[in-house]
Amino acid sequence: MDKLGNILPRILRRQPGGARLLGSQVASAFRALIGPDVALLCDEVELRSGTLMVTTSSPALAHQLRLDAETIIAKLNRPELGRKVRTLRVRIGRSTAI
Repeated sequence: MDKLGNILPRILRRQPGGARLLGSQVASAFRALIGPDVALLCDEVELRSGTLMVTTSSPALAHQLRLDAETIIAKLNRPELGRKVRTLRVRIGRSTAI
């Protein structure tokens, strides 16, 4: 018998909008991981098919995130998040969301 925490991500992913909910949990965990001051410099954080897409207008932050990508991914791949982050892609620029 599995614990609810072990099967909940799988069930949520199958529901309409469930993948988006799990993606927002990963984005929230990323923002908490890097801290509130640095998170303000990230214009957009989104999980798409295992790739965490981060958009920032700060070239220095983009460079540092790329250097720390392996550590960030390892910390985000905790079992309770329910989604596996395979890569971190950092883009310099403004968010495309309106």
